[in-house]
Amino acid sequence: MKIEKINKLLISTVKNWRDNNSIIDSAALSFYLLLSLPAILLFSVSVGSLFLSSGQVQASIAEYLEGVVDVTFIAIFYVYFSNMPETGSLSLSALTGFLILMWSAGNIFRQFKKFLDRIWEVPVSKGNFARNFLGDAVLSMITVIIFGGLIVVSTLLETLMLTGSRLLYAYLPVSGAVQYAGTSAAFIVLVLLFTFIYLTLPDVDLCLRCIVIGSTITAFLITIGKYAVVFYMAHSDLTSVYGVIGSVIGLLLWIYYSSIIITLGAEFIKVYSQYLSKPCGP
Repeated sequence: MKIEKINKLLISTVKNWRDNNSIIDSAALSFYLLLSLPAILLFSVSVGSLFLSSGQVQASIAEYLEGVVDVTFIAIFYVYFSNMPETGSLSLSALTGFLILMWSAGNIFRQFKKFLDRIWEVPVSKGNFARNFLGDAVLSMITVIIFGGLIVVSTLLETLMLTGSRLLYAYLPVSGAVQYAGTSAAFIVLVLLFTFIYLTLPDVDLCLRCIVIGSTITAFLITIGKYAVVFYMAHSDLTSVYGVIGSVIGLLLWIYYSSIIITLGAEFIKVYSQYLSKPCGP
């Protein structure tokens, strides 16, 4: 694709994003993400403990958050993880708690689905309200389950990459892939997650090519944003200014930035679909 075409796509994406007042949707999305984050993490660790030790999953999540938040906040996460429900128990109370956890974690995906349906101008369904509500809830819960499964995949990928790079290092000492194993695994998982979200949540038919490219760009910009926040946190002393609250400012900045990138990614997929003359409507 020519540079002129790429510039046109990017300008159209930003213009549509601005005209749709998506900055407000980004703020709402970040708010729902912040509210859903504890439930998402707890559910992910609970699901991950079915396949791996919960400590492995916790360490993978903590490593991904390292630098965005300080050690005090990570310690709080570990305390929170220690209260996760027992997945080995099939009691009614455990099942009820698990369903409530899934419902809470699905709030962010229900909100995002509304945003996606709106930018693609999906008409509001006139059918049974309870049926539509239940359908959205089920889809959101499925997305949460997929997210939890991807956390497990991320941990497995990181373990395999670490093992492979260490074996490679024994023969090729110049290999430095070990330090990038976690980042690479997280990036792959982000691409898979956004591909699934953009493909299934909106009630529209989109070409897979547009979705994969948009998801890759979204994941890349979120990863770059994370390192920008880490750099900012490393060269600022926010805890001395804001006290304990300073330890979560990096997390808040990253969540808000990520929400903006996610909504921009959705707009890019729409613009790119229209550029390829693909159907981009209900």
